Amino acid sequence: MNRHSVWVGADAIRFSNRPGHDRVVGPQGMLFVPYIRAGRGSWLCEAPGLPYALVYPARGTGDRPSVGPGTREQALARLLGTGRETILRALERPATSSELVADLDLSLGMVGGHLAVLSEAELVVGERTGRRVVYRRTDAGEVLATGVAPMPDTGTTPSVRSDGR
Repeated sequence: MNRHSVWVGADAIRFSNRPGHDRVVGPQGMLFVPYIRAGRGSWLCEAPGLPYALVYPARGTGDRPSVGPGTREQALARLLGTGRETILRALERPATSSELVADLDLSLGMVGGHLAVLSEAELVVGERTGRRVVYRRTDAGEVLATGVAPMPDTGTTPSVRSDGR
């Protein structure tokens, strides 16, 4: 709970190095109560008839991501980081790094760094066109960004049956 909390036996924890009497919790146990608030430290409280409670600052939430719409998108941002996820999604149409900077309001260095990582991961590829490098998503990047695999290009025109199917 804090830097002074230590195990002092098989079933005992010392929460503080302050002088004072030890408190025996007893069969009702102890409540551990995290709180989210600016500040430091922990404190022990007691009330007649209720178990002891140790109130301590939480370092984050223990919530699992909710299941529902948007979860896949949130997972992609957690996997890649929000900057890379934003750039990967922005490459729905091919673009240069300068175009991405203007569209996303990010610095050129940040966009270039993210594009380098996405290129190394083979999620985007840059193709030189004259003096410009145009970036586009690879098939793997397309699957990550959209969840849909691109249709293979067979070079033939799909046939249509006379019955409309």
